[in-house]
Amino acid sequence: MVVSVSVLYAFVNSKYGRAIIAIREDEIAAGATGLNTTYYKVLAFTLSAFFAGVAGSIYAHHIGALQPSLASFNSSVEFVALVVLGGMGSLTGSVLAAMLLLSLPEALRAFSEYRMLLYSVALVLIMIFKPGGLFGNYEFSFVQVLERYVGKKNNEVLPSKEKGDA
Repeated sequence: MVVSVSVLYAFVNSKYGRAIIAIREDEIAAGATGLNTTYYKVLAFTLSAFFAGVAGSIYAHHIGALQPSLASFNSSVEFVALVVLGGMGSLTGSVLAAMLLLSLPEALRAFSEYRMLLYSVALVLIMIFKPGGLFGNYEFSFVQVLERYVGKKNNEVLPSKEKGDA
C-alpha cells in the first residue's frame, strides 16, 4: 500500500497528474489549452486498471480462491464510499477513510444487533457535516506540519521580498 500511494502521489504531482486534474476540473478548458484529453483519460484509466489488478491479485492471494460472490454490490458501494468520504481529491483522505470505515464495524462488534445501523448513521453524519469528504482536496504533508510548528516554536519570521529586492 505504501508503494502504491507513493507512486500515485508522485504521479499526481507530475505534469501528467496536473493535466488529469485540469481535465477533471474543466474538460473543455483543458482541451482548449492544447491538452489531448483522450490521451490523458486513457492514461488515467490504464493506471487505475493496473492498480485495481494489483489489488485484486493481492486479495486473491490472501483469500486463496476467488468466487463471484466476493464481488457483491455491497462491496462495490463500500469501495466508492471509502473514496468519497476521504475526499475525491485527496490520497491521504482516502487512506484515512479506509482505515476509519474498515475498523468501524469491528469497533461496533459489541453492539452486534445495532452495528450496521450505527455504521450507517456514522456515514450519513459524515456526509452531512463534511460533504467534500474528510480531507476534500487537501493533502496531508509532514513537511508543512513541521514548518508550521517549528517556525512558530523558534519565532522565526520568513523574510519577505521588498520591492527593491531581486
